[in-house]
Amino acid sequence: MGQSPRNKRRAFQPPASKDVTAEFVSGAEGASAPLGRASGPGGAAPISVSALVARVKEALLDQMPQRLVVIGQVSNFKRQSSGHLYFSLKDASASINAVMFAGDAAYVRFDLADGMEVVAQGRVDVWEPQGRLQLYVNRLWPNGMGDLEVAFRQLKEKLGKEGLFDPAHKKVPARFPRAIGVITSPTGAAVRDIARTLRRRWPCVAVYLLAAKVQGQGAAEEIAQAIALLDGQAGRLGIDTLILARGGGSLEDLWAFNEEVVARAIYAARTPIICGVGHETDFTIADFVADVRAATPTAAAELATPDGAEFRRHIAQLAGRLNRRLRDLLSSGRQGLLSVTRSVVFRDPGAALRSRQQQLDELSGRLRHGLVELARQGEGRLAQAKAALQERHPRRLIDQASARLGQRRRDLAWALGHRAKLAGDALARRIQGMIRVHPRNRLALSAQHLASLARQLESLSYRSVLQRGFTVTRTEGIILRSARQVPPGAWLETEFAEGKVRSTAAGSSRRKAAPEQTPSLFDDSGAAQVGKPVPPRQQEEPHGQ
Repeated sequence: MGQSPRNKRRAFQPPASKDVTAEFVSGAEGASAPLGRASGPGGAAPISVSALVARVKEALLDQMPQRLVVIGQVSNFKRQSSGHLYFSLKDASASINAVMFAGDAAYVRFDLADGMEVVAQGRVDVWEPQGRLQLYVNRLWPNGMGDLEVAFRQLKEKLGKEGLFDPAHKKVPARFPRAIGVITSPTGAAVRDIARTLRRRWPCVAVYLLAAKVQGQGAAEEIAQAIALLDGQAGRLGIDTLILARGGGSLEDLWAFNEEVVARAIYAARTPIICGVGHETDFTIADFVADVRAATPTAAAELATPDGAEFRRHIAQLAGRLNRRLRDLLSSGRQGLLSVTRSVVFRDPGAALRSRQQQLDELSGRLRHGLVELARQGEGRLAQAKAALQERHPRRLIDQASARLGQRRRDLAWALGHRAKLAGDALARRIQGMIRVHPRNRLALSAQHLASLARQLESLSYRSVLQRGFTVTRTEGIILRSARQVPPGAWLETEFAEGKVRSTAAGSSRRKAAPEQTPSLFDDSGAAQVGKPVPPRQQEEPHGQ
């Protein structure tokens, strides 16, 4: 043979116009002779399925190049737990099964999905158990853009939906930091730029450098661990700000800062993080998650610290303003002191005191006069209130009401007597008229008239009052109205409703006479008032008939 089949495949490059069908058929005919079986129709000897698939596979290995680049659309994509990728590549006219084993799939930076148009590099072979033609892919990237760019966009979209870029989660770095933690390569230019900038701007700050890989395999995990370590020790070391930095480079060089593990470590940190990776035109996932994004490592150091020179200039300006203010205050104080020393008060301090004493005397006199006037007015109002109170005294009000009541009783008695007299006169006239009309009734009418007069006389007589328990006392035929009318030893005659009693006055008690009141026939206040004469109009008897 001279060469193994594998070496033959690597050395052989079939011409573009060669037809391998004739060779495949002739090879199949030559291989059938040793089988020793009967020929089929047309003289061809039958072969087994395994032999057929083996010859097809051998023909493909001999005639097809070992490195093919195919463009197609992904369909029926499946990712096995082992890490192998199974999918189909198709276009408008055909489709082929494809497989990518876990060792090669680990280098795919983006997420494969149905419908994505990709460029696949690999070889074509036959999978013998099913006699199926397959494309074994060893490299894969999106059509039209790099796989890193696709992976970058996919991770950015995923983390954005989770809220890792939300400004509400951003923390503000300290304005005057006590200590700063720096995570970068200890041998790169970035650490030298950061150290030089920190010494120039804020030399009093303490700097803690935690060396970490910033490129290559395992760099992302090392950066995430460094962030977690410095953040956990920030309280003990007094670290107020973390700087995550790296110099410029290609997308592949900066890819460690586009890993999801780094983004989540930045988001979980409690200490504010300033990310200065690459140049101003470079953007990484870490820039979007960090609290502050700086264009370069030098810019990150500038954002983490205040400008010491500017701060000193500001302090100098404040000191100058303070000195000018103090000079102005001293000058104003001197002017005020000079004005005071020249004033009358300073030359004669007692003048103001004497003036105040004079004002005090004047105010004291006005106060005394005002108090006297207030007392006089108060006494006047008190006298008026006392007089008004006396006018409203219950005893005086009772006396006035009693007087009005007595007068109304007298008026009522007179009015009743007058009306009775008028009624008697009218009745007499009517009786006389009736008598003149009916002579035989004169006697009955006269009896009725006499009975009426007797009733009137009975109602007006004091004896009706005696029937209610009152008495009338006389001396020498004179009705007594007051105890002062009775001399000691005088004979008294007291008349009751039934009978009389004679007695002798032993003496009398002298009391202040009450206001004279005129009782009425209807007053039951005392026996001595029963015999008081009735006013002239009430003493008239109805003698009209």
